[in-house]
Parts: sequence; C-alpha cells; structure tokens
Amino acid sequence: MSEKRKSQFTKYIALAVFTVVCAVGGYFIGKMGSSLAIPKASIMLATVLFIPAFFIVIAVHEAGHAITGVLVGFDFRTFIVGPFLWDKEGAKWKFKWNTNINTAGGMVLCLPKGKESISKKFALFAAGGPLASIALTVVTAGIAYFIHINEMGSSATKAILLLLSGLSALIFLTTIVPYRAGGLASDGARIIKMLSGGEGAKFEILILTIIASTSSGVRPKLLDIETLTEAQVLGEKINAPFKIYLPGIFHQRAFDEGDLDAAEVHLTNHIAVVDEMPKGFNGVVWLDAAFFHAYARKNLDKAIEYWEKFVPSAMIPKAQIYATEAAIAQLKNDYALASSKIEDAKKELPNMIDRGVAVALEEKLDSLKRRTVIES
Repeated sequence: MSEKRKSQFTKYIALAVFTVVCAVGGYFIGKMGSSLAIPKASIMLATVLFIPAFFIVIAVHEAGHAITGVLVGFDFRTFIVGPFLWDKEGAKWKFKWNTNINTAGGMVLCLPKGKESISKKFALFAAGGPLASIALTVVTAGIAYFIHINEMGSSATKAILLLLSGLSALIFLTTIVPYRAGGLASDGARIIKMLSGGEGAKFEILILTIIASTSSGVRPKLLDIETLTEAQVLGEKINAPFKIYLPGIFHQRAFDEGDLDAAEVHLTNHIAVVDEMPKGFNGVVWLDAAFFHAYARKNLDKAIEYWEKFVPSAMIPKAQIYATEAAIAQLKNDYALASSKIEDAKKELPNMIDRGVAVALEEKLDSLKRRTVIES
C-alpha cells in the first residue's frame, strides 16, 4: 500500500472510530439526562449557557497542557481561551484580548528548556489536555448524579453540569483520537509519535521546538540554524508531511538576516511544493512571494504575478496581506494607499500567531514607511 493510501486509510479509520465513540457517548449522556429528569426549561438554560460552558471546558483542557508543561520543566509562555489571552513578558504575566480567530479554540505555548528525556516530556505535555478533559467529564457527571440521588440542588444545576460533562467528553474525544490534517497532529497522534520514539519522534520534537520558539516571539534570524537543518534533513529522510513547510521558515530566516539571494532560493523551493499544501495554508506561499518581490526586489511585475495567485483565508494573518498591498502600492507610486496599508498592517501585528515573524515584519513596515515618505 502506498504512503498516500496509507495516510487516507488511517484518516478514514480515525474518522470512523471518532464517529462511533461520539455516537455512543452522546447516547449515554442523553440517557443520563433522561434518567435525571431534567425539565425542558433547564435544558434551555443550559443551551443559552453553551458558549460560556464551551470556554470553560477549553480552559480546563488547555490548563491540563499548561500544568503538565510546567511539571516536566517547560517554560510556560502563553495561555489562550476564546477571546482571553495571557502572555508572559519577562517574569510577569500580562492579560490581552485575543482577536485572532485561529487561536480562539485555545492554545498553550510551553518552551522546552533542555533536551533530556524530551520525547517523554512532550508526550506528557500532549497528554495533559485530554487527561484534564476526561477528569472534568467524570467529575461533572459524577456531581450531577450525586445531586440527583440525594435530591440536592436544582434541575438547572444538573443540566449545566451535564452540559459541561458532555462538552468536555467531546473535547477529549476530538483530541485523543490520533489523526493528522495539513501536517498538524491531534494530541493523540502526538502522544503515539513521541512514545514510539525513533526518527519520527525526533522530527516532531524539532518542529514543535521551532514553532514554539517563533510563536513566543523569537524572530526568524535568531532561530537555531542547526535545529532547522536537522529538521530539514530528517524530514526528507522519513518523508514527513510537515517537511513542505520548512522552506518557508528558511526563507523567513534568510530574509530577516538580509541574505536576499538565499531567501529567494528558499522561496523558490517553497513554491515548488505549494500544490502539496492544504487549501487555506498554501496562500501564504504566494503572499510571501508577492511581498518579497515587491519589498526586497522591487519587481512590480513579479509581485503582481504572485499576488494574483493569492487567495485569502482565515489562516493567513491580515498584517501580512496589508503589508504586501502596501509594498505593491509603493511600487505603483500610490503613496497614499501605501501609507494607509502600512498603518493597517501595524494594527494587525499583535494578532499574528507567529510573533517572531511579526517582529521582523514590523521592522520592514517601518522601512517601507520611511521609503514611502522620502519618495512621495
């Protein structure tokens, strides 16, 4: 069986298992709700509270990741749940509003401090979320049942507890079932990969380390070149799905260093694998190409060629879109539009998941602004 067919077969099996488990879980939760004799009014109340309840179960899941990350010695940097974001700046934590829809489903960033027993530590970190979710499922369902048999509390309380239990069970199932999509892995898939050891686990650790670093604000030129190169070589050797994204990271690193020739080579390599990327993710390749040729090479024809291939998606930061529009407008001598787009891009920088790229992009926007002022 080919690797592609193997991957598809695994996805279908994971989807089938997930569907069956969800159906069985839903059946038992429904039966429990019936046995607890919850009135329709209380069920309606629970429905109204669905979104707050969802944020609560996501918070518990992400807290599980954060706690295990701290316990294994990782540096806990960021905690996101829905519109709420807590970020560690230096030794202090700072609250911010999260306006990035891509991270609204929850995210925890923890950076490894060393390489000792790193596979085991990452496996525990990945397991922390599902363990917290199943614990919340059992505890809330248990409390609801205890309240019922002892004729304590209101029916509304029982309904809310069952809602929390059901949602937490769903989060547990969607994260513990092993699957991959677009090069990204569920907690379950990551746990299996880490515990299995070997080169696959080593590649996964390298990628997680790179992503955690850039997401926490390490700018591209400061990324460890040995780690990147090792990931590239290993990715090619084991034909890892995520290897297709590495040329983009190399491009950003060289671009940030000012090595434009190397940046263009890496960009060309990234374009060569664009068709292998899922829709929604591949647009950033054309965007990187359009911005590079507009800002660095000042080649309007090339920039427009790549810009016309770009299709916006929710996965692509608006800051990078506005920055590209600004660079193209500047080449067209439309200085008013360029200035406007530069300001729009700057406002969107805090919403970028890749904070390291955001740091580098802000410098380029400042340079573009100075260039626009001089030429106008």
